[in-house]
Amino acid sequence: MAKLAIGTVVAKNYLPFARVLAESLRRYHPEIPFFVALADEVNGYFDPTAEPFHTVTLADLGIPELKRFTFHYSRQPLVVATKSYLLSYLLDRGFETAIFLDADILVLGNLDALFAIARAHAILLTPHLLAPLTGDDRSPRELNILLAGTYNGGFLTVSDTAPARAFLDWWQDRLYDHCLHALDRGMHYDQHWLDFVPVYFNGVHILRDPTYNVAYWSLPERNPYLPEDQSALPQPCRFFHFSGFDPEQPPAVTRYSPRLTMANVGPAVSLFDRYANLLKAAGFYVCKHWPSAYGFFDNGVAIPQIARRIYRNLGDSVARFGDPFDAGGSDSFFRWLNYPIDTGAHPSLTVTNLWKVIYDQRRDVQIAFPNVLTDHRAAFVNWAGSSGVKEMSVPRDFVPPEWKL
Repeated sequence: MAKLAIGTVVAKNYLPFARVLAESLRRYHPEIPFFVALADEVNGYFDPTAEPFHTVTLADLGIPELKRFTFHYSRQPLVVATKSYLLSYLLDRGFETAIFLDADILVLGNLDALFAIARAHAILLTPHLLAPLTGDDRSPRELNILLAGTYNGGFLTVSDTAPARAFLDWWQDRLYDHCLHALDRGMHYDQHWLDFVPVYFNGVHILRDPTYNVAYWSLPERNPYLPEDQSALPQPCRFFHFSGFDPEQPPAVTRYSPRLTMANVGPAVSLFDRYANLLKAAGFYVCKHWPSAYGFFDNGVAIPQIARRIYRNLGDSVARFGDPFDAGGSDSFFRWLNYPIDTGAHPSLTVTNLWKVIYDQRRDVQIAFPNVLTDHRAAFVNWAGSSGVKEMSVPRDFVPPEWKL
């Protein structure tokens, strides 16, 4: 039988989800190796050898310019961008078929039939929807899927074939810089990239089986596969995807849509209750507070989102900064962010590289302060040090000490 492995990616605050997935997989398939790529650092928070899975570090995955990669993204997009590298890693280790499951999935039944399909195809994708919707909310729901992408990136499979290897190389190239939630630019993390896959690559199979990857987006249409007594069905749900579920936010079942709640989700409500209890037992309320190792410069200053965006947009020129997390040194990225754009200005009215980029990206600020380096400099500095730091979530470490606010 061809060798097969399953993997997921988490940051350490999401570790309980990986534990629950691992245990649910072990119940039905103890023979299948399960790998968890940690898009984070352990930093003494847990013991990888005590976990119910094989832990893989980012360094194990052979990601080019790893420091640059981990600085590009905050926690969620970093996790998503890592999955393609994990799939390549599993193929490189000799597994002939590799399956990716999002960590917020619960295996509910035997997956042998799925394994057989995965082995028979280079690439397997699942669409969010399987048929045209018919309810009163059909148009809004389908429009939401158009924004998210046709296929769900939380479950896909690859086999060690030339088309799958080409797909992974292509996907890694696109996600290295463009794994963003930017709907105005056509990006919903990794998912819209998957829309190209059936056109670009051979050997793609689109799985239309309603018992796999059931989630909020496919309810209530797939409720018939979700009674409390799964054994009573000839085709019960094989795994459920709790996308966007937060056990601390009842009665919501997902942060992505107000359409469904515990009151109207139908027979799936028992699954949500069960899953919340499993997460609690797996340490959810302990791990949720664990910080990302890539959330701060090495001087302890939190990295604002705008700084990551600036760094990404600078392209290959960022090589001059060296390690982007290193705040020391005259050539550091941290120092560049705080460096004045014009040294002749009055010290109390300094405009730094960071704040000039913010100005250039905020049309409303440009309108409010049209002559930012002359007549309206003082007003802009006052805005930046008061409202700007709040609106842009910028730590006060990026407010020049000379500003008299």
